[in-house]
Amino acid sequence: MPHPSDPYCLGLMPDPSELPALAASVDAVMLIIRLSARYGPLMFLHDATGDVLQPRCRPVGSLPVDDQDVKLGEVAGCEYWISPSALDQLGSGALLLDVLEARGDATGLASRFVLRKVGN
Repeated sequence: MPHPSDPYCLGLMPDPSELPALAASVDAVMLIIRLSARYGPLMFLHDATGDVLQPRCRPVGSLPVDDQDVKLGEVAGCEYWISPSALDQLGSGALLLDVLEARGDATGLASRFVLRKVGN
């Protein structure tokens, strides 16, 4: 039985079947594999504090996940969390995690990924 403080049990989180589908390009998966080898296990956090299409990728535990944040899925073994406001801004439809062309620090974690809407 789920823990009583589980947000899904309390009805605070959206039904997972109502969340947009999350997929990743081959380039994104390959970059995640390379970065994971260098930095260890990674996670994504997508909030509305900057460019709504650019998630942050950091080592697990280094990004603050709020109680209201929603686990959208996993990409190459990395959890992908999104804030409710960013989810609202993105709307419905499928989402694709992709890679930006390298600028500056081509091997680091900063500003490498982008979330693209596909379909609707």
